[in-house]
Amino acid sequence: MNNLNLEKYLNIINQEKEKMGLKNYIPLYPMLRVEDDKLYVGEMITAEEDNVWSKDSDIKPEYWALIDIYSNKIVEFNNTTDKDFVIGTLIKKNVDNKQQELSKYTVEKTLQYRNYLINDIKNEELPLQKKLSNILGYEIEIDGEVININDYLLSNLEEDIKTKINDLVDILIQSKYGSITFYYDNLFNQIIKEYKSIGIINKEKVSLCAEIMNNYYDSVIGIDNFFNI
Repeated sequence: MNNLNLEKYLNIINQEKEKMGLKNYIPLYPMLRVEDDKLYVGEMITAEEDNVWSKDSDIKPEYWALIDIYSNKIVEFNNTTDKDFVIGTLIKKNVDNKQQELSKYTVEKTLQYRNYLINDIKNEELPLQKKLSNILGYEIEIDGEVININDYLLSNLEEDIKTKINDLVDILIQSKYGSITFYYDNLFNQIIKEYKSIGIINKEKVSLCAEIMNNYYDSVIGIDNFFNI
């Protein structure tokens, strides 16, 4: 988490849940909620054992809270069985699009890095390699068969290349998703600043925040309902 002050909302909720005896519950990343044309900071609170990152389960937070954006005081702390944050019909979560986009991106990057590395192995040489190639040529005979040296080296490295590229793409994707919260924090603060200064809720930006949180928490359902726009 960065220094854009969203952590203060987590601290507020953590203190309150301790008072209520909810030690085994954890607040999710701060969200927003619109009620009666007013903007609040919203908090979804899930059980500690809930795996909010898994796309294979549907988790609806047991508790939720609202924080006044001016005073930073809790104005509501609800159990969903007593007061649900869902108004009307639960909006279904679509994780298929995210998975399709992620799979497409993974395949594209894997091919891109693989082709770059293979091209480099085949066509680029260290200074010493160039000297050796000038003397020995670019072909060798192995078991009676004449083959290209770079092709031979590449065949021996193929499995290692595949493994390393997969690891590299995994790191790339993790870094991309890790940066999402940075953009989210900036957007979050922009929305609150606009609301405080001109009294307008920028619903387009709020909707984008909801989309980010839907991508961030694969298994948490009702996020669109929670933002309530």
